[in-house]
Amino acid sequence: MNTINQLNDVITARIAQNAEAALKKGVQAVPSGDARIVQVGTAAVSERWRCIQDHGFGTCGEPLLNSAEAAQLLGDPDDSGLDEPAGGWLTVEDLDPALGFVNTELFHHSHVLMAFELGEAR
Repeated sequence: MNTINQLNDVITARIAQNAEAALKKGVQAVPSGDARIVQVGTAAVSERWRCIQDHGFGTCGEPLLNSAEAAQLLGDPDDSGLDEPAGGWLTVEDLDPALGFVNTELFHHSHVLMAFELGEAR
């Protein structure tokens, strides 16, 4: 087995471990074939995470966006304009192509949409 294959195996195992850890927090990793397109205004991204927590009304099922995706959808890559949710941050360890594995905050799609609508109203 060569070094590239070993590295791929390590990365694959780490991604699987991260998905299991996220699931314990009520966050489900979404395989690319099952992803929905998440749109805010005229921008869109592919869903990578889904909330499976029960917020008092049954399983949520809402797409979750990381801070970089939220900023992209809000049209401001420097500042997503999102405040910490009342229940605190949902965080997962994710693979960033440039930085490797990093902890990232996740936001409900409805929270991002609300921030977009507030920005549009200004």
